Amino acid sequence: MKVDDYRLLATLSEAKTLRKAAEKLYISQPAVSQRLKSIEDEWGVQIFIRTKKALYTTGVGERIIAHAKKVVDEERLVKDYIQANEGAVEGKISIGVSSLIGYTILPDILAKYLSDFPNVNVKIDVGSTKEIIANQGDYHLSIVRGARILNKENELLYSDKHYLVTPKDVELEDLAVIEFQADPDYITHIKNYFEERFNIKYEPQIFVDQITTCRELLRKKVGITVLPELVLDGLDLDNYHIEEVLVDGKPLTRDTYISYDKSVLMLPQVESFIDLIKRDSHNSGH
Repeated sequence: MKVDDYRLLATLSEAKTLRKAAEKLYISQPAVSQRLKSIEDEWGVQIFIRTKKALYTTGVGERIIAHAKKVVDEERLVKDYIQANEGAVEGKISIGVSSLIGYTILPDILAKYLSDFPNVNVKIDVGSTKEIIANQGDYHLSIVRGARILNKENELLYSDKHYLVTPKDVELEDLAVIEFQADPDYITHIKNYFEERFNIKYEPQIFVDQITTCRELLRKKVGITVLPELVLDGLDLDNYHIEEVLVDGKPLTRDTYISYDKSVLMLPQVESFIDLIKRDSHNSGH
């Protein structure tokens, strides 16, 4: 079998339908169907059970697909190794980024990076830190907040303070409490701060997972919230009261890490990105 045949099997396993696989591979659906039939004839077994709605992998098919994915991964590693030894800053880089970093710091970093290395193709996945960690195997490197990734190199990029943001000219009792998505320990710190600061029970009324939504709610003077320092650059601070959040007398901070395997430093495009973001974090003073 050719590597393309293994890639076809891996794509079919992920896509679950002939149509979606054909779209991903930029070939026609009949061509996918014919190639799959040829592959199954070569193996002498049925790899997928076809229905009108989806493809279902057979028991022996699972073993064949696992082998196929291994072949595809090995090919990618070999190609990456060749690029690394050529020393050219080109090729592909895949990055998983927590949402707050994706909306604040990353755009400027990418602009600088692509200006310096225009021949690199960059794939970005933005999500919660939990999602990025869960899918870490899909990325050359990850940028996450509040948690290191086990069995990876983890370098601290930023440690930003947090501030209570309240619109001016609005009574506090008329404002809803907005809670920005975060891990339970972090939310507990926010809860303790609110209850000590205002001597009332912490009862958020609005829950958001996108920083842009949170900013717009603040601009509309809908509520009050606690935001990390990184986010304040997007607000007209003349319209808000800003108060540093202290927990047990100490500033509430949130760490941002860049996480990767040492092996990816063999790839010039990855090493260059890591160097750039580390320099930026150092120069920014966060």
